[in-house]
Amino acid sequence: MPEDRVTREVFWNISLVGELAFYALALLALGLFGYGVSRHLKKVLRGKPVELPWKVIRASLTNSLAEILSNRTISRRHRLAGLMHLLIMWGFITLFIGTLIVSIEYDLFQKLLKQRRGFWEGPFFLGYELVLDTMGAVFVVGLVVALLRRYGLKRAQLTWKRIDLLLPVWLLLIGITGFVVEGMRLAASAAELGYAPYWSPVGFFFSKGWEGIDPQSIRTWHWYGWWFHGALALGWVAALPFTPKVMHILTAGVNVLLRDLRPKGRLAAVDVEAAFEKNTPLGLGTVEDLTRKDLLDLDSCTECGRCEMSCPAHNSGKLLSPRNIVVKLRDQADRETPLFGKVNERQPIMQTTIQAEEIWACTTCMACVEACPVYIDPLGKILELRRSEVMINDRYPDTFGDVFTGTQKRGNPWNQHPSSRLEWAKGLPVRTMAEIKEAGETVQYLLWVGCSAAFDARNQKIARSLVEILCKAGVSFGVLGEEESCTGDPSRRMGHEYLYQMQARTNVETLNEYKFERILTLCPHCFNCFGKEYPDFGGRYTVVHHTQLIHELLDQGRLRLSSPLKARVTYHDSCYLGRHNGVFDAPREVLKRIPGLEIVEMEQSRENGMCCGAGGGLMWIEEEPGKRVNGRRVEQVQQAIGTGPANGKPGIVASACPFCMTMMEDGLLSKKADIQDKDIAELVAEAMLATSATSSS
Repeated sequence: MPEDRVTREVFWNISLVGELAFYALALLALGLFGYGVSRHLKKVLRGKPVELPWKVIRASLTNSLAEILSNRTISRRHRLAGLMHLLIMWGFITLFIGTLIVSIEYDLFQKLLKQRRGFWEGPFFLGYELVLDTMGAVFVVGLVVALLRRYGLKRAQLTWKRIDLLLPVWLLLIGITGFVVEGMRLAASAAELGYAPYWSPVGFFFSKGWEGIDPQSIRTWHWYGWWFHGALALGWVAALPFTPKVMHILTAGVNVLLRDLRPKGRLAAVDVEAAFEKNTPLGLGTVEDLTRKDLLDLDSCTECGRCEMSCPAHNSGKLLSPRNIVVKLRDQADRETPLFGKVNERQPIMQTTIQAEEIWACTTCMACVEACPVYIDPLGKILELRRSEVMINDRYPDTFGDVFTGTQKRGNPWNQHPSSRLEWAKGLPVRTMAEIKEAGETVQYLLWVGCSAAFDARNQKIARSLVEILCKAGVSFGVLGEEESCTGDPSRRMGHEYLYQMQARTNVETLNEYKFERILTLCPHCFNCFGKEYPDFGGRYTVVHHTQLIHELLDQGRLRLSSPLKARVTYHDSCYLGRHNGVFDAPREVLKRIPGLEIVEMEQSRENGMCCGAGGGLMWIEEEPGKRVNGRRVEQVQQAIGTGPANGKPGIVASACPFCMTMMEDGLLSKKADIQDKDIAELVAEAMLATSATSSS
């Protein structure tokens, strides 16, 4: 046969009856596949609709395709896992495309159009054989790496269910039996092949095992092997939509494409008053309250454990596992909306599926969201469960009641009288916005002090340091004083949406009374709340965190740091400044400008930084000894800078959040660590002084 006409028979060694039987089985497998997919689609469409404009999808399309095709969301943190997944995915895709090409050639051209040959011949055919063999080998290697990684390296975050072994072994058998069958075909038809067998290098390798054996015997073995391989492949197709972890093959890419493109750290507002009036659900009480995107999330989870591995609560020994939250919700959704049969009665999620201890252990740090390679959002589901528990069921930790009462009655979680809000500023040139307005003046910055810096003695020192910096740089600013009230962020993250909205509306009304260019915050939680959530209530402001402003002032030459601070320092990323808002560089750049500091990074830093343990209301929960998140973080601080003075330099953990300050100091005290905790504003204020010694806290 001329080289430009070489090809091969599609159903070699299979009779017409066998061919028809294969098509019947293929139709059955595809029918089961289609039925399973349709049931999943119906389940997702039963969820609450979510607004998803085409312009949002279009904006996400290019980047999403790049992430899907490159697997960069997996390899970003775990290179071996990323490589393994890339090999399996591209091997699978190539083999699927190869099967599609054969179907087009045989079913369309030869059967339907009655053409002896289509395009599957000559150089195209030879290239096809080479590519398919190569990518088939890549597929097998990827599966072997997956099995070795799970059962050889025994990665702690991976699950050990029976299905976890069955699925990759099943795929591996499909890949290996395919090469075995190809090897037998090449060995039995060597005399009539018409092209060099090395165009199928892996099949050619397997054919060597059949040298010297009677061709008819090989044909017999080939027949059995072909049917075994075909049954495995068709069985996989039929089983795919009925196997939760495997469904991610179909849903993960869609989930990446339809990911939430709203700013990180933003909670959507709900119409609480209308819900109360109409007696409609608030938050997540039953599976019926899940959105379509939530249900797609559940189908996209492979239980890879990256969220669990990143969760500070889980790593500290608490019951919470973001993966288990997702898996439990999926299991309940599947029980109540089974693929076969009618929809069952809806049961409450809490107590039925998820325990209270799980949702109240969450620090809302968003590490689980950041870690997920397919953009599943366990945090959003936890917060919706909290909303339902607080506003519908009136169930929450006892200490949360004190926070709600203090916020509602006195405008702060500490339940302090508003008249003491300015005690921290005694002796400082601090004016209220009311005084500035009365004088007919305006200021560039409204300094939002925040409840912690106003009422907590340790954090008051940070506020005083910041005022010193502002005065030194000639920055015009004012404070609200007694008019300032909690942003409501703690209440919202605890689940009390109604109280949050009351606070937000009150604060927006107050802020709109005054003229200023920007809001300056000490607290990242206030920073996040003003910037991302207050616009829902008409409060659209330019918000700056104090580390960002200090960085600007240094760049503009309005601050000079001439006094060296001889210390070894590591920076602790606040979750609400870092992961939620992407502010990683400004604090570090400020530290670099302070002469004398030796700066070291913790192993978990920036996007991978570990929470202090205060977020989500845990500031007001007494954690069990041995399960404290701040204790784990302090251990990481000690690993980075040592347990005491090094080369005469004291150790300092620098923070940029009042909550972090409180939690880190508590952790340092419990660990009896000879390390100081200082806010970046305090360090800058010290570097402006005429002394080179670091003052004690």
